[in-house]
Amino acid sequence: MFEIINTLSEKDINKDFVAIGALINKEKSPYHASLIINYKSALFQFHYTSQEIEFQKVNYNYFHKRTQTIHEDEIPAFIAYCNSIKKKANPTYGFFYSGEYYDSNGTHFSQKSTGERMTCVGFCLNVLKGFLEEDYIKYKDWNSSSHEETDYLQKYAEEHNLDVETIAESHRRISPLEILTSGFFDNLPISKNNIDDKSDEVKEYLFNY
Repeated sequence: MFEIINTLSEKDINKDFVAIGALINKEKSPYHASLIINYKSALFQFHYTSQEIEFQKVNYNYFHKRTQTIHEDEIPAFIAYCNSIKKKANPTYGFFYSGEYYDSNGTHFSQKSTGERMTCVGFCLNVLKGFLEEDYIKYKDWNSSSHEETDYLQKYAEEHNLDVETIAESHRRISPLEILTSGFFDNLPISKNNIDDKSDEVKEYLFNY
């Protein structure tokens, strides 16, 4: 599966691209997601660390899969969009996503009470939806059972003085493995079934790399 590239040690055949990137742990399992941008022979990472947003040259050992949803001619506009987000965004960490996005000015837009709460994956989804101006994935395919931590929602609501009932429908976990796998599809929005059908193959490739 040569479409998955080790970002720092392998040469991608495309000169300019936007890709979905993932870091893997000692068990060879993805644990963090980022957007990887290659433009004029410079590699950048755009991601949410759970504490801050970074837009800088790649300094982590990612694996990435180019997305065909953003054309190479659009990369300068995408970089400008990312810079706008970097200036304005102020996310907090939480396992929530319900179709939110950053608009062309870098302002976060949400119709849910969760507001600008997201994981590293959720950040990538906010960025992709905002730039593409349509849902990147069928996020409702994931429900609260996709996050397996016991009593997470109740504890989060108590800690942040939120009402469980109003945030429950936004609670879901889309994993770094799943968003990396999404890079194999370009018919939007991408379904969980499509991702599930491919994710074991991606997982095995990473494990055996």
